[in-house]
Amino acid sequence: MKNHWKKALSAALACMIAVSATACSSGQNVSSAGSTATGSSTGSKDIKTLSLLMYTDWYKDGWKALEKYIADNPTEAGFKLDIQKIAGGSQGDQVIETKFASDDLPDLLETYNPQWVEANANGLDKLVDLTGIGSYSEYDDKLMDGAYKYKGKLYGMPIDSGVLSGMFYNKKVFQELNLTVPKTWNELLSVCGKIKSSGKNITPVFYSAKDEWTVQVLPLVGLSEDQVASGLNHTDFMGKINKDQIHFADCKNFTNLVGKGKELIDKGYINKTYLSDTYDNAQAALANGKAAMYPLGTWVMDQIVSKYPDKVNDIGAFALPTESGKGLVNRWIPYCLSVTTKCSDVEAGKKAVNFIASSKAQQIYADAQPGIYMNTKTSVKKLSSAARDLVKVLSDGKSVRDFEELVKYSYGDFGQYMLSFYTGTYKSASDVTKAMDTQMSKNAQAKGDTGWK
Repeated sequence: MKNHWKKALSAALACMIAVSATACSSGQNVSSAGSTATGSSTGSKDIKTLSLLMYTDWYKDGWKALEKYIADNPTEAGFKLDIQKIAGGSQGDQVIETKFASDDLPDLLETYNPQWVEANANGLDKLVDLTGIGSYSEYDDKLMDGAYKYKGKLYGMPIDSGVLSGMFYNKKVFQELNLTVPKTWNELLSVCGKIKSSGKNITPVFYSAKDEWTVQVLPLVGLSEDQVASGLNHTDFMGKINKDQIHFADCKNFTNLVGKGKELIDKGYINKTYLSDTYDNAQAALANGKAAMYPLGTWVMDQIVSKYPDKVNDIGAFALPTESGKGLVNRWIPYCLSVTTKCSDVEAGKKAVNFIASSKAQQIYADAQPGIYMNTKTSVKKLSSAARDLVKVLSDGKSVRDFEELVKYSYGDFGQYMLSFYTGTYKSASDVTKAMDTQMSKNAQAKGDTGWK
């Protein structure tokens, strides 16, 4: 899987850095099925308005540009959109789970992936099979299989760019304090110590725990190290977790890195108001040099590009430091856009997803929001320097797909577990990983999986 991703990325990068403006000109063409979604003979009265539910955090510049294009060209697109947004993180997850349970679903749904819908909402049968959609030909089947294509059916198409985890840092702060990018945990502690003692009133590492989902990223690379150490590929490793054969509490690197996250708090290297600080606060602090580092995914650069365009080149990124210094990054595939069985016009829903997934629509998205896109005909003209730093790690083969995308049963709210540890409710890092195991076992048994105890 890693090699498949690497090949696809290489192709994308080839388009990205091509000197000729026409090298990736195919990214400007509409796919054959995207064309069928274009109803040139369709009267404006007959154009269907489709509801689309998504998380507020996912409505970024790419979606804004694409929504505007669809609104300005409804006849070409063949549909209109009514985008409805809900809170991100566990709060939004619960809303979606409730909607599946009550059969109160929108026409279109943007969510994590079919596996998440199956595991958390027991709603796979409420997603329409999109097999045969024309724009699929513009994607690498090897990358789609096991993600958007699942159990023999195509449950959705990619929307947004892929995400890479890392430590984002303010290069001006590092230059001013003559700091070297750390590779190991001890090196990170040394850098934090120098920043704290500099007298510059700069927070070494920023946490934004008010948005609890943001505190999950740092430890996850530890689980990736455990997978690599096991000698198993990602699918087989997750298969054993899903069958109660590998437990989170047994994953030493993962548990260790959960503990390391609190070590930064205990040493005073984190902003004192981290429990009330938000994702927005973190973006401002990093961009303006009030914080030196921020552990997250390349989502944060989407926000900084939009809000602080004059600061984008001040931000770099590196692989999250661990004790081993392996330098891995976690990667998340793009979100999944699906048609639900409650869609008021399923054929119109299919055409909408087909158009949105087409190279023309994806190019509009990518032009507004540079990133790593799965449509092979989409070119990226300007990627942030921080994203490029992490793409280099990815292209060197040092990436592991994030475990959350293939987990079968819910392990509960990891962000909340982390906060329980940070604030003293849980006394040790192993309490966090044991809580994940306990909740996953309960959910597996509740769904009748006799292989769990």
